[in-house]
Amino acid sequence: MTTQDTPNRSSRSQRRPANREALDELLRELDISPPGPARYRLVSRWAAKHVWEVNVGGRPWAYIRYLLGPAGRFPHRWRHMRLGVLLNEARVGPRILGMTPESEALGGRAAIVEAALEPITREELEGRAVEVIALFTRLHTSPALLEALSQDVTDTDRALFSPLRELFEEVHERWFEAVRERWLAAGLSEIKEALWIVGELLERLRTLPLDTTRMEIVVPAHNDPNHGNFMVNRRGALRMIDFENLALNNPVADLGLFLTWYVDRDRHRELLEHYPLAEPDAVLERMRIWVPLRYLGIAAHWAARLTRARTPETWEFAASSVEEWLRGAAELIFEGDVPPHLDRLLPGLRAALLARYPLHEPPA
Repeated sequence: MTTQDTPNRSSRSQRRPANREALDELLRELDISPPGPARYRLVSRWAAKHVWEVNVGGRPWAYIRYLLGPAGRFPHRWRHMRLGVLLNEARVGPRILGMTPESEALGGRAAIVEAALEPITREELEGRAVEVIALFTRLHTSPALLEALSQDVTDTDRALFSPLRELFEEVHERWFEAVRERWLAAGLSEIKEALWIVGELLERLRTLPLDTTRMEIVVPAHNDPNHGNFMVNRRGALRMIDFENLALNNPVADLGLFLTWYVDRDRHRELLEHYPLAEPDAVLERMRIWVPLRYLGIAAHWAARLTRARTPETWEFAASSVEEWLRGAAELIFEGDVPPHLDRLLPGLRAALLARYPLHEPPA
């Protein structure tokens, strides 16, 4: 990332959320006509991007996403936003109503407007698992997306690219460097017990055999296939949203998490028969390692969030989430039978963390 990608280069006016008049003018600038009076609601406010819901007739009609500056200041983020066109063409993402690299209405900010999709319940999603596999197939086999995401990747990079090895390294770094530093700085001596648990789980994962040939497949992957990121268009076709983590990865990054979270284990092989890029056995064996690693990564996320908790509720939720995801990883690694010593250590870690609140002065 270059200094031009950092959000703190935005002006004060660009960091300030847009007003209704500017959003109205943006739609006119892009020649977008809502089917009725539009109401706007700010639904996301990040350091480099804001997201507004465009509501018409009491229902979401579109979403406006803009960067806090022109496209030239955030080239990587802008390229990622522009991939929305390719995602829609692949019948994976929402329809793009318009975009601009430097909107006059928004004071020079880059913006994109996407058609709103309808939410789907978890139960409905579970009942449409075959369609989800078809959606992943369209995403993973899109030549245009593969080319776009490969622009900065050389042939040497591709030859050496090992998503599984990189995931191991990422999880180890997050726990033994980032979380360790945060917890020690906050005075949380419980990091010793946490790292002991994580270390044992990582070591166990490293010993699990992979009997199939290495899955040398790298595809455009969503990387966060949770229920909230699945929607349907007006024709009822399944689509996905929130492609912030779209990147080249192993197919199991999408397949493994979706199957683990939403499909009974005895149906995994049956559904993978519908996936054309890899043998079911290869995916299932890779899932044994990949999914627990992702769980450990999610636990690290909540461990980092814990040090920023300022209320009893957020502290308890973060501490409970650390135990939940660590336990989930242990259950997957040991196929449901968590060893007794880990079964004791996990609730003990949670109890010790709960007893440490507040680390900071409570809010006034």
